[in-house]
Amino acid sequence: MKYFVPSETYQKISDISLDYLINDKKIKGLIFDFDGTLSIRKKISIETLNFIKKSKERGLKISVLSNNIHLSKALIKILSINTIKKFAFKPLKQPFLKMAKRMKLPPQKIAVIGNNRISDILGANRAGMYSIYIQNMNSFLYKRKISKNLKHIGIKHID
Repeated sequence: MKYFVPSETYQKISDISLDYLINDKKIKGLIFDFDGTLSIRKKISIETLNFIKKSKERGLKISVLSNNIHLSKALIKILSINTIKKFAFKPLKQPFLKMAKRMKLPPQKIAVIGNNRISDILGANRAGMYSIYIQNMNSFLYKRKISKNLKHIGIKHID
């Protein structure tokens, strides 16, 4: 069960402290999940773009590891991320370790940022990487899960 527990949890990428990752955790690279993490409904927020920009300015290596074979080329171009792996077979640890090798960093110097406890967090933890879970409270799936649980106690609808 410990492999499903992230090192940190945030509601959005822009809440992550780069100072903490770089200075305290000695992180040198970030691996992002794409769908639901960097891109939400095929859009990238200004806050996420600024986070990527600040990460690069601080010297962090950035890459994308995704199980989606149809990554938006336009969105990847906007992010200016060159190290990308499509259809990665996450949560297997091998894709994470191969990405670390491509980034020329040891796994313990990489933080994985994703919105799925199985494909992102489990894979990152098994590969020995720092895992950051993005729990989007406004996502359809999160609201559906909460709504389903509330129905059991008599609440029929949430906005």
